[in-house]
Amino acid sequence: MKPAKEPIEVNLEELSALVERARQGPLSKEDCQRLEDAIQALNVLIERIGEKNTTISQLRALLSKPSTEKTSKVLEQAGIKVPPQNPPPSKTKDPPKPGHGRNGAQAYRGAERIKIARRPLQPGNH
Repeated sequence: MKPAKEPIEVNLEELSALVERARQGPLSKEDCQRLEDAIQALNVLIERIGEKNTTISQLRALLSKPSTEKTSKVLEQAGIKVPPQNPPPSKTKDPPKPGHGRNGAQAYRGAERIKIARRPLQPGNH
């Protein structure tokens, strides 16, 4: 994949106003730069769509602003006290518990036992 470029913000309302100004007369230097940025963003988007391995989530990430703010920082800026976070669990694994996870007959103390008569079975019987 190509190296990430600086995100290009394109505001549709500004572009609509830019088109109207272009119809009325020559564009200013700032308007030309804004139009070039919009064309560049469209070109990058078309290239990415044409790539074989591009996913929809990659396109969404390309078109939206990255979210890099931590919740705790935002809450602190808003004046809300943030409770301390629990430390992450240790990476040591606990030894496995004995047993196979099934309950034996002794676990069902109140169950009624019923004897069922059956034919004696021998090895080789059908």
